[in-house]
Amino acid sequence: MTRSRILTFATLFLCLAVLPHSTAYAKNKNLTLERVVILMRHGIKRPNSDPPLPAGLTNQAWPAWTVPPASLTPHGEQVIARIAEFDRLTYSGLLGPACPPAGAVHIVADTDQRTIRTAEVYAATAFKGCDLKVEHAGEGHTDARFSPFNADVVSPPLDRKALIDEALPSGGMASIDKAHKSDYTLLSEVLNLKNQPGCQVDKVCSLTDIPSVLDVSGRDPKVSGALKIASSLSQILMLEYANGFPMNEVGWGKVSERQITALSALHAEEFRLIARPKAVTTYASAALLKEIEAALFDPTASPYTLLVGHDGNIAYVGGALGLHWQARGFAADDPPPGGALIFELGHDGAGQEFVRVRFRSPSLDQMRNLTPLGSRASTRIPLPLCGKKAECGAAEFRALIP
Repeated sequence: MTRSRILTFATLFLCLAVLPHSTAYAKNKNLTLERVVILMRHGIKRPNSDPPLPAGLTNQAWPAWTVPPASLTPHGEQVIARIAEFDRLTYSGLLGPACPPAGAVHIVADTDQRTIRTAEVYAATAFKGCDLKVEHAGEGHTDARFSPFNADVVSPPLDRKALIDEALPSGGMASIDKAHKSDYTLLSEVLNLKNQPGCQVDKVCSLTDIPSVLDVSGRDPKVSGALKIASSLSQILMLEYANGFPMNEVGWGKVSERQITALSALHAEEFRLIARPKAVTTYASAALLKEIEAALFDPTASPYTLLVGHDGNIAYVGGALGLHWQARGFAADDPPPGGALIFELGHDGAGQEFVRVRFRSPSLDQMRNLTPLGSRASTRIPLPLCGKKAECGAAEFRALIP
């Protein structure tokens, strides 16, 4: 590592003293930052399907989006630009004031439009005029690092018993449904289920009438029933709100910001069941964790690496390392659009290397209102598998990677 590519935290703190997030490293002024690796979810997108939920669940008209399903929105691009500005300022000492030298920054995206465009906007904003290229396997192709359970990817058999033993409480899915009964009731009112044909024909007048199921028969676990519908709808409402739709169009005017925040626990609950158990993460996180390990420790790697994927990627890696976070306006462990796990490698005065982890995300309101990120956007999170310490010795951290 050359001297120009490292930065003492004392220098970084001085560089950031005039910034709104200047306290980021105030307690670690004697440590030297060497590498930064960011694993980020893509920005605000249009829901994946049109209509966003099966037609039988509601006959109400959905808001009109200006991009195709699953695509990054123009509003989402602006949010990503603000995230990129924040990151560039946060790591300005490591990156320098001008365009980084060749090989100093490495940006990789999954192959969806929303991930590629997120990476392109980030690169164009954080490194304006520098013509940094975004690496990807080609739009529409499969990248097993980001899509470990894609049909084109061979994956090992799922340890069904281990997953069920870890994920389900003693009461099974019924106890999870019971815990979320009030959420199901609210979302049933949002959908106007009692006035849908299914209420008369199939007697499904509320999400509470559709028992949730954890299906472990395939290569990866899946949730169906009330929890799956509620989790999907909670994400749709969040995307509508974050994208700036008028409140009378967000959930047809039947939800508040506070309720959207509370409902995001449904999405986190789904991920707790299907993405965070060790039976899943041991395989599903392996390729990205190896990518993160190489970016942190390979002497030939870039000092600054950005990996743009999906919420599931963050959930897999978070589950594998036992990491927990909470962005403002979201439930605990729910990965927001543009949210990121950030891995920092540094060393102390004796040359001992360590790894620290942050979670960085704009708040839900910052997304909606396109306001700059402040000091609370990036938070150090402990590493439970490393004795719950705020930092982990390099060798100790590498031992956590399967």
